[in-house]
Amino acid sequence: MLELGYECDAARMRRRIERLLAMPDHGLWVAVDEDEIVACAHAKLELLLSSPPAVELAALVVSRDARRTGVGRALVRAVEHWSASRGIYRVIVRSQTHRTDARDFYLKLGYVASKEQTVFVREPREHRPAGPTTLVD
Repeated sequence: MLELGYECDAARMRRRIERLLAMPDHGLWVAVDEDEIVACAHAKLELLLSSPPAVELAALVVSRDARRTGVGRALVRAVEHWSASRGIYRVIVRSQTHRTDARDFYLKLGYVASKEQTVFVREPREHRPAGPTTLVD
């Protein structure tokens, strides 16, 4: 995750993984080369009032040395298989617009760009308890 600019220490990442593994609507995959994790994927079931059920590929991270080796493609196909095994045949991927390599990668796998959007975030301080900011952290 660090290679893509998402900072997270090992203890926090471990807690997140443990929490996600306990959730049946989430899937985690890793690719290992000689005892070293070279890629990972996280997907989740997305049930919304506004659209049909889908699985969202929430994260796909491939180390620089493992890119263009087929490991990313294999992880995406594993997510698609997991989705289909749940009777869901729609997989959504969100990618930041500046990640042009990622956009090209998904297009080559048969994904189509469906829209651009702006994401708004607010963390109201008046509702935040002291200590960790989420259940996972």
